[in-house]
Amino acid sequence: MFKPIAFLFLSIAAMPIFAENIVHKQIQTLAENTIDEHITAPDLGKVSIKAAKLDPRLNFETCQQPLKSEIVNGKIKKNSVVKVTCQGIKGWHTYVQVKVAVTQPVVVARQQLNKGALLTSQNLSIAYKESHQLRGSPFIDPSQLYGSKTKRRIPKGRVIKKRDLCYICKGDRVVIKAKVGGLEIKTSGIATSSAAIGDTIRAKNIQTQRMVTGKVTAVGEMEVNL
Repeated sequence: MFKPIAFLFLSIAAMPIFAENIVHKQIQTLAENTIDEHITAPDLGKVSIKAAKLDPRLNFETCQQPLKSEIVNGKIKKNSVVKVTCQGIKGWHTYVQVKVAVTQPVVVARQQLNKGALLTSQNLSIAYKESHQLRGSPFIDPSQLYGSKTKRRIPKGRVIKKRDLCYICKGDRVVIKAKVGGLEIKTSGIATSSAAIGDTIRAKNIQTQRMVTGKVTAVGEMEVNL
């Protein structure tokens, strides 16, 4: 006889706590949605938005009107703050901390790479890194790097950067291309410096022994203007 009555009292006592948990959840969800509406993921990227739990000691009346929200200072940062307001006679407001992580896929070293390592599908992989940690234009397609070599030691998991590579390394035998009218002329040379795609490089023409200057167009290839 006493057990049902005890259970009833416990249930009644728990009702305010349950209601409060619902309000807290509504506030967190609104804060997350507010950030989500104002942020765009980069191409192929991801966005993670997570509102912090509210202090359980905070008691909020159930709002009779739709809750309002705004991003404090209007800026989305790694640690953003959203103001949530209940308007009305018994109105209230609170601030919610929201963690925001924008990540994008980049090419990283699958293992430690020593200086002069030849890059292949076996030693490269894709990983998601936070955008604010990235500088310049990181590679997103491992195949763009195949056949190039490292200019320095690269630790496992580190993002591969253009300055780490040479598509033509000093002393490499290279294909020298030149276009004359509608014809393409090819010859061989020896690189006198190291460079990545798009960089200017000098090489010695094996046949003529003359130095030529051109741009790296692919692994082991350069193009000169005649």
